[in-house]
Amino acid sequence: MLTNIKSYLDTVCEQIRFQKAHDIVKKELQSHIIDQTDAFIEQGIEKETAIQKAISEMGDPVLVGTELDRVHRPKLEWSFILFVVLFFIANIIMRWTIAKASIATGYPVPDIGINNIISIVASIIVMAAFYYIDFTVLAQHSKMIYAVYVILLAFVYVYSQFFGYVNPAHIIIHIFTYDIITPPLLYLYPVVLTGLLYDCRGKCYSAILLCGASFLLPAFFSFNLRINTALFIIAMISILLMITAICKGWFAVNKVKALLMLLVPIILLIVFLYTVPQFAYQLQKFHIAIIDETGADWSRNILQHNVKEAKLFGTGGAYSFYANDGRLVQMTPENFFQGAEYFVNYALHYFGWIVFALFLAIYIFFIVRGFVLAHRQKSQLGFMTAFAILLTITIIAVWNIACTSGYFININPLELPFFSGGGTVTIIYSILMGILLSVFRTGKYTNDNNVIKQERHFIMYKNGEITFRIPLKK
Repeated sequence: MLTNIKSYLDTVCEQIRFQKAHDIVKKELQSHIIDQTDAFIEQGIEKETAIQKAISEMGDPVLVGTELDRVHRPKLEWSFILFVVLFFIANIIMRWTIAKASIATGYPVPDIGINNIISIVASIIVMAAFYYIDFTVLAQHSKMIYAVYVILLAFVYVYSQFFGYVNPAHIIIHIFTYDIITPPLLYLYPVVLTGLLYDCRGKCYSAILLCGASFLLPAFFSFNLRINTALFIIAMISILLMITAICKGWFAVNKVKALLMLLVPIILLIVFLYTVPQFAYQLQKFHIAIIDETGADWSRNILQHNVKEAKLFGTGGAYSFYANDGRLVQMTPENFFQGAEYFVNYALHYFGWIVFALFLAIYIFFIVRGFVLAHRQKSQLGFMTAFAILLTITIIAVWNIACTSGYFININPLELPFFSGGGTVTIIYSILMGILLSVFRTGKYTNDNNVIKQERHFIMYKNGEITFRIPLKK
C-alpha cells in the first residue's frame, strides 16, 4: 500500500513543471494522507483499506497536480526588472542630453550609437540566462567556479600586458571589436566567495584562512590592472561577508577567536600600508575635499559648484572662472567630464534636485526591498548570495554618490550600478541581477537540507577503504 502512496505522489508531481516544488508537494500530500489514514483507522477501518480510502479522497492525481502546477510556479520580481529597465532608459536619455549640449560647447562626448544598443540588449539576455540558472550551483561547484574566475582574471591580466591601453582609472583591453574595462570583473568575487564560504560550513579555523586567502589571486591580478579603488571596496565587502558567516555559526569555531583571527591581520596590514610611501599616497586621498578657490583642482571645483548651483528643477548655473588673460571662461559638465561615473553630478546640473531625489528614492526602494527579500530566504545560501550582491551594489552606489558630490573622497568614483557608460559594467551588473532574481525565484523552495554537494570523485579514500565510483545509466 505504501507503493500506492508513492505512485499517487509521483503522478501528482509529473504534472508540476517546477522541479524544486516536488519535495515540498510530496511532503505536504503525504502528511495529509497519513493524517487521514489515522483518522479512518480510529473509526475502525482496516489499515490497508484506510490508506486506499485516504488516497481516493485526495482526488484524481492528474487534476490535483495540474492545480498545484498553477500554484507552484516561480514568480519573477517585476519591481527589480522595472528598476533595471528604468535606469537603462535614463542612461540613454542622459547620454543624449549630454551629447546634445556638447554641440554648442564644441566639446564632443560619446553619443548614443549601435554599441550602446547592443550592450543593453546583450545585458538583458545575460540577465535572463542567469535568472534561469539554479543559484545553488555556487555551493555545489564552488571550487570549480573559483578556478574559472581566477583563470578569467589571469587571461585578462596577461592579455592586457600586450594589447591593453591605460587611462587614469583603469586598463581597457580590446578583443575583436569589443572593449573590456577591467574593474567590473572584480565585482563578481563576493558571489564566488559566498559559494566557498558555504562549502566550508562546519569546518574549523583553517577553512576561514583558506576562504580569506582566496582573495589573494584576484587581488594580485586586479592590483596590476589598476583597479585599486574597486579592489579596496571588494576587499571591504568580502570582510563583511566573512564576518557574517562567522557570526551565523557557519564554522565549528569560537566566534570571538575567529573574528580576532580575521580582523587583527587586517588592522596590521592597514598600518603597514600606511608606512609604505607608494600605498600611503593612495590612502591619503581618502579625506573630505575642500574647494580650491584658486582653480587648481578643476574636478573638485566643478563637482562642488554643480551641487551648490543646482536648481530645484532644470539646468543649474555653469562654472565660471577668470583666465590669465582676464577673460571670463565658463565650463559645463560636458566640457570636463565625459564618463558615466559622474551621473549624479550630471543629473543635478541638467535636471535639478527633484530628478535626483526621484532616482535616489528608486535606489533606496530597490535596496531596501532587496534586503527584505534576502532576509526571508529559507536557506542560508540564498540569504548570503542575495546579501553579497546587494551589499556590492549598495556600497558602490554610496561610494559613487559621495565621490561625485565633490565634498568627500577625492578618488576616482566607480560607475553608478545599472547606470553605466560601458558595456562591460552593464553586463557584469546584469549577471549579478540575474543571480539575485534566481535566488528570489526559487528561494522559498530551497533550504539548506536540499543544497547537496554532489560527489563526483572517481576514486575516494575514507576510513581505510578505497572506493571506485562508477556511474551507471538508469
